Amino acid sequence: MLDFAKLTVVYQQALLQQVVPFWLNNSRDQTWGGYFDALTATGTPLAADKSVILLAQQIWSFAWLYNTVEPEHSWLDHALHGADFLTRFGLDEKMNAYALIDRIGKPVAPATGKTTDAYCVIAYAQLHRATGNDEWAMLAKQALLALIQQRNKQRTKQQRALGGFRQWQHLEEPVVVLNALLATQFLLSEEDWKEYTEQVVDELVNTFLDKRLNILRETVLPDGAFSNTPEGRRLNPALTFETANALLDIALKTSNRKLSLQVVTWCLSMCEWAWDEIDSGLQQYVDFLRQPGLDPNWQYRTARVHLQALAVLIKSFFHTHHPDCLRWFQKIHDYTFQHFPDGDQPGWHLALDTQGKSLLSVKATPAAGCYHFVKPMTETIAFLQQCAQLQPPSRKFRLV
Repeated sequence: MLDFAKLTVVYQQALLQQVVPFWLNNSRDQTWGGYFDALTATGTPLAADKSVILLAQQIWSFAWLYNTVEPEHSWLDHALHGADFLTRFGLDEKMNAYALIDRIGKPVAPATGKTTDAYCVIAYAQLHRATGNDEWAMLAKQALLALIQQRNKQRTKQQRALGGFRQWQHLEEPVVVLNALLATQFLLSEEDWKEYTEQVVDELVNTFLDKRLNILRETVLPDGAFSNTPEGRRLNPALTFETANALLDIALKTSNRKLSLQVVTWCLSMCEWAWDEIDSGLQQYVDFLRQPGLDPNWQYRTARVHLQALAVLIKSFFHTHHPDCLRWFQKIHDYTFQHFPDGDQPGWHLALDTQGKSLLSVKATPAAGCYHFVKPMTETIAFLQQCAQLQPPSRKFRLV
């Protein structure tokens, strides 16, 4: 059996001494507001344009830390700094989020789906919990209802367009929408929340789940059909683990034991699919027909994949006591803490090659920010503490 109390300290130190200070000290744009997306290994900003997704994710991360770790003023101040920029520049007058804005807040590119909007919702909801300010709750609810309405219209259009050009549905959008619904349950009536949630869960289970292999596909056609293309065959371990994590929360809220057990089998199956038995580590992507990958980054090991796996495995073990969850947790933990922490500079490496060597001289990119560290690490700490049935040596993490 793992020493849960000892592991708790390991993850607390990694989060609070390595990860959080890197973004808190380096990411803020003091001149124009918001945060820088790309940071070197030492924290120097590289890019000027700002992803609205990363902006919302970092707001959420520091508000979440404030709510779940301790009410540290600098964390809330950091979140509010980004929220001011997001509110002024990140969305249009109809509450539709942009995909990209420049350094001073001018729109650069529109969002093509509703993933960005969903991240804005969870950021606003977390700010409401941190401040008690009803303005953030109002913004979260407005953005959520606009998202649901527009997404339903989009899905209707997709169904009517069948037979024309190929149109993909991507797993990330419904997962983030489900997380937005989990974050805003307190803002909706029980009936409305149940209706919206059941729609998304049905989409995940009946559109993206390959019932024959019991795995979640990353991209499908609008009716859930399989396309024998590199995109259609690709499995995304990080998104699988994120989906499983959200569905576990739904299963617990609805007392759906069957869904909990089903989700755990997806996680364990994905670990088997993605683990490299020769070089160790979880691959970033997998072709489920075992065709050769056409892109070399399929073989990369990313911190995001490993941390998402750790979070959902310890959470799955706590709720189901499946012994394979601990077996995989130990295996992935050992690899993660051996390779991803940077022993020379603050922060963690983002991506490694098959030999465990860092591929990038940066620690933040427009595709990977603090959210991908803070969320899984805090969740892992919380469930390690619960598994240990002990009070932590310093701070108590409580998930809200």
